[in-house]
Amino acid sequence: MRCQQLIHSEKVWHYFKTKKITEMKLLKIVACIMLIFGEVCAQDFVKPNDGIKSSAFEKKFLWGFTLTQSWSTIKGSSLPKNYFTKASVGLQISAEYYPLNFLGFSLGAGYQQRGAGIKNIPTPGTPDSTYRERLRFNSFEFPIGVILRTPKDLVKGLRLSGSLGIVPIINRNARDTKISLEPNVADLDKTVDVSSNYFKSDLAFQFTFGPEIDMAGSQVIKIQFYYSQGTTNVFTVGQGTGHNQNAGIRFGWMF
Repeated sequence: MRCQQLIHSEKVWHYFKTKKITEMKLLKIVACIMLIFGEVCAQDFVKPNDGIKSSAFEKKFLWGFTLTQSWSTIKGSSLPKNYFTKASVGLQISAEYYPLNFLGFSLGAGYQQRGAGIKNIPTPGTPDSTYRERLRFNSFEFPIGVILRTPKDLVKGLRLSGSLGIVPIINRNARDTKISLEPNVADLDKTVDVSSNYFKSDLAFQFTFGPEIDMAGSQVIKIQFYYSQGTTNVFTVGQGTGHNQNAGIRFGWMF
């Protein structure tokens, strides 16, 4: 009841109208109010329950979502082109089981973008195409890992964890895209399917490390560095030798 009265308060709406607060400032204020309301509602409506764990780290089973912001490229001794690192995103759902408070096992499934940027040599008289071409691998991945976590909090509600595992990869397709920075450039803004030139499947090794944060004894937030290295040659026969490489940050929300 307290949350509904505050949300529908005419005084708050009148304040926003008279002060003419900008849209961006209004969004920030609303976000802050939502956080405060969440705390107030939790205090008002969550009844004590002896069955609730005092810490989310005591849970044997966790599941949740992981968002990955990584930078990917192709590394190898015999590359057909000059590659550079590009941004790649991913999203997965995963489950974790902890038979011991410091040892766990994880299994997940999701989408991950891999690939690289392609550096081209500009041709005189044509628009500069350097750093505009992108090779994107759109893959489905199924990570399996072993997790080691500090058995006790380093500070209240904070622990460190790391994992090592393998990632079976199915490459759904490969797309070559040229990015245009000028209007009306015919040879740019094109996407070509080049799946026949690249791998169909891969097996990568993966490592993660970073902090875990206990949220109100029921959820765990993870902010971790991760590194992934493929083992299969990404090129078809006759092009060269290279392997997938991804590194970046993973944001996990476990329940």
